[in-house]
Amino acid sequence: MERKRRFQTRAQYAEEKAKASKFQKFDKNLNYLIGLVAVGIIATLIFILSQDSEPKNEAADDQEDIVASTEQNEQQTSQEEPNSSTNDDEQTDENNNIENGTNPSENEVATSTDPLVKEVQTNPDWPVYPTQQTGEHVSTFKKGDIDYEEKLKAIFSVTDLEQENAIVLRVGNNGSAKSAIAVVTSMDKEKKYRVSIEWLDGEGWKPTKLEVLNSLEGAY
Repeated sequence: MERKRRFQTRAQYAEEKAKASKFQKFDKNLNYLIGLVAVGIIATLIFILSQDSEPKNEAADDQEDIVASTEQNEQQTSQEEPNSSTNDDEQTDENNNIENGTNPSENEVATSTDPLVKEVQTNPDWPVYPTQQTGEHVSTFKKGDIDYEEKLKAIFSVTDLEQENAIVLRVGNNGSAKSAIAVVTSMDKEKKYRVSIEWLDGEGWKPTKLEVLNSLEGAY
C-alpha cells in the first residue's frame, strides 16, 4: 500500500513537472510571439511615419504645380483679353463711325483735272444710310422732308463735318431721280466738299463720290 502511494506520488510529480514544462514552453513561445508582434508594430509605425512626410512633400509639389498652372493660365488670359477688348473696341468704333458719318476702311484717292477739285475720294464700302421710307420712293429737295433729310445724312456720312456745324450750299438732282449731288462746307468755309449719292431701292441713299474742293466758285 505504501509503495502504491509512493508510485502515485511520483507519477503525479512527473505529470505536474510535464505540465509545468509545457506551460513554460508555451509561455516562452507566447513571449516570443508578443515580441514579434511588438517589433511588427514598431516597424509599421516607422513605415507610416516615414511615408507621411513624403505625401506632404508631394502635396506641396502638386500645390506648387497648381499655382504655377493657374498663374500661367491667368497670364494667357490677360494676353488674350486685350485682343478681345481691342476687337470689341474696333467693332464699337465701326458702329460709331457709321452712326457719326465716317467709315473705317480707306478711301481711294485720285487727282482731278478739274481746277476746282483738289482730290476725288471713292470707297465701295461706304454704307448706305438706311431709309425709313415705305412705298414708292419719290426724291425731294424740300427741307424737313424725310427723303431730303436722309440725303443729308448720307452726304455728311463721308465727310469730317458735323451736320449741325456745317453749311449746306446746295443739294440738287444729279441727272436722275435716283441720284443727287451736294456742296457742303465748314462754318469757316475752310473745308469744302462736293458729294454725290445714289438711291438704292429698299435700302436708302449711298454715297458714291467725295470731292475735296479748292474753291467754291463754280462748284454749284
